[in-house]
Amino acid sequence: MRSRGLPAAVVAAANDREGGAMEVAATALDGLLEVATDPDLLEEAVAVLRAGQPAMAPIWHLARAARSPDPPSALAVLGRRLDTDADAAVTIAITWLRARLATTKGTVATVSHSSLVSRVLEALGHSATPTAPGVGVVGADAIGPEGLVNAVGTRELVGRVPTLVVATAVKLVPEEVFGRLGGPGFEVVPLESVAAVVVGPEVLSPAEAGRRATELSGGL
Repeated sequence: MRSRGLPAAVVAAANDREGGAMEVAATALDGLLEVATDPDLLEEAVAVLRAGQPAMAPIWHLARAARSPDPPSALAVLGRRLDTDADAAVTIAITWLRARLATTKGTVATVSHSSLVSRVLEALGHSATPTAPGVGVVGADAIGPEGLVNAVGTRELVGRVPTLVVATAVKLVPEEVFGRLGGPGFEVVPLESVAAVVVGPEVLSPAEAGRRATELSGGL
């Protein structure tokens, strides 16, 4: 018989203080799928993840899927979206940044760790540097109707250079959820202060990204 303890992946995701939101979400998803047919363990796993990662919007989406009528199917669908949206976001972000760099002197600057941003910088052949930046690129742990949550330092960066946010649909949350996200080391940045927001395969204006977050239903 399997242990009644939580999957190691759930515990690892809840305690991860180095990985980006997408990396944490992928680990959490693996753990949730292990207990997707055990309602009690699944609910406990969701509670542990939400307590351990209070700033990350993907955890809210994972919780919604876990509390759906068919958790295994809902979590599997969300997992496929995580992969396809991430690949699309990287491709679109590279195109946007290359176009901006063609007319802007300087390097690409960023703050904190983001798996999406790391992939973008690698493709561009840039290292993340704070010196002489011409454009910025950041990830986001959550995007709400009017702001985004990311590591401290993001607000200063977007105030210095035009900055692109690279994200996927699982980073969008409605206001009632966004207001509960955050924690030490994170800050809220006004959406209007960024240049554009990549959400999966689309480049959105800050206002449009906020509108899409508004349209999501709350709960949990």
